[in-house]
Amino acid sequence: MTQLSPDQVAGNWGAIASDYERAFENLSAQYAAHALRLLALRAGDRVLDVAAGTGTFSLQAARAGAEVLATDFAPGMVARLRERIAAEGLGGISAEVMDGQALALPDASFDVAASVLGLIFFPDLERGLGELRRVLRAGGRAAVVCWRDPASLPLMTLVRQAIQRVAPEFQPPSAPPVWARLAGAEVLKIRMEAAGFRRVEVVTSTAIQRIDAPEAYWAGFTRSAPPLAYLFSQLGPERTAAVGREYIEALRAQSKDGVPTLTVEACLGIGHA
Repeated sequence: MTQLSPDQVAGNWGAIASDYERAFENLSAQYAAHALRLLALRAGDRVLDVAAGTGTFSLQAARAGAEVLATDFAPGMVARLRERIAAEGLGGISAEVMDGQALALPDASFDVAASVLGLIFFPDLERGLGELRRVLRAGGRAAVVCWRDPASLPLMTLVRQAIQRVAPEFQPPSAPPVWARLAGAEVLKIRMEAAGFRRVEVVTSTAIQRIDAPEAYWAGFTRSAPPLAYLFSQLGPERTAAVGREYIEALRAQSKDGVPTLTVEACLGIGHA
């Protein structure tokens, strides 16, 4: 059996749900909004969100009047999303623990299905995409979001550069991260078509990340995803603190109007059943 990476273990995600939300939701919310526009969501559409995380796509769809089921394999993520649903008093939305590679849902039961930076972590990408296609009704629409170019992802590029300056002897994992297996427009289009989606179109989705409080951002960023938590545990507290100082300085060097600002590109694929 192939060993799972830290980001393929449900408990690892549940443990960092709030930190993930603070670090990445601003980005994923922008991609989710773009996806909903391209999906031409209608009030009353039955919507499935796979690997929903803390639920930005699901919440936006529910606010627009859709009937939403959000699923994630991490009970901690689902618990956090349920808290958010209750806090908003939203109707027409529920969240359930479910493996996106084997959805406990009938065929052809949703008008819209989506996965925003979630399916990219699945051990079996083909099964995940196949399940997304299986649950769509005839004429249904799906959206899948992945990173455009993992090698130039700004948030991670700054981490690598900071580590190199602080601890040049440190050897990060040599293998590409699992989420880089599904990246770039060509790969996304090919994989969606192989899963049975028709009329697949992939566009670049650009999000702007403004980091008003770099020190506070860094404090949570080190725990905001399982691979990051593992990486900084290997570095240890002293070197992590030093990397943080370099990272914050690099962020401030990219300020716009006095606020560190990053432009982060993803690929957004739209396919039809």
